[in-house]
Amino acid sequence: MKKAIALILTAAIGVTALCACSGTEEPEAQQDQAEEETVEETDAEESEADAAFNPAMTPDLQNLFDTGMEGFVGVGYEAVNYMGVPESDPLGHTFLCIATTITADPETYWALVTMDDIGSEVNITDIKIIDYAAASTADVVTFTDSNADPVPGGWQAVTDIAVPDEVQNIDGHMFYEILATQVVAGLNYSCLCLEDGQWEIVTVYVDLDGNAEVTNIAALNI
Repeated sequence: MKKAIALILTAAIGVTALCACSGTEEPEAQQDQAEEETVEETDAEESEADAAFNPAMTPDLQNLFDTGMEGFVGVGYEAVNYMGVPESDPLGHTFLCIATTITADPETYWALVTMDDIGSEVNITDIKIIDYAAASTADVVTFTDSNADPVPGGWQAVTDIAVPDEVQNIDGHMFYEILATQVVAGLNYSCLCLEDGQWEIVTVYVDLDGNAEVTNIAALNI
């Protein structure tokens, strides 16, 4: 009888321990699943935000830009896309521009122009020349100064070509502009892209057979 009672108690303890173990594992599994769902929801929200962002120049933005550029000499700037408000400057607005030097032998390149709108006036606070050579090698795009070659490393700024079919949507990227090309054994494209709320310059290589691959992604901090 005592043996039977002992066996019953042993079995009961085993069942209790098993339930306890199951009870600790289940919340952990639920937590992992919840974290995965949160990440997926965040990614989806960022993708939707990217798709919803409109970089087009509205009449109000164009008026703001034209006001800020009044009296600026030496280089002509044409605003092509609105890049948004810099994190470090809540009053600022950054524009992607085609820049052309007003010289006997004009040079054309891409630049970021930031202006502060303080209501009564609009002031230029920053102009950065996009360095395509750095964008093809560095993790974060650096910029040339005003005395440097605007198109280094054999890159040629382009302002009038559409994103090629073999490049568009490669690896899920949403491209807005082709900024520059570089002739190699094929062609390199320097592409402006918005990914999860971060502007990037994506370098895409297209070989002689038309096969495309992303070779570098560099953050473009406005």
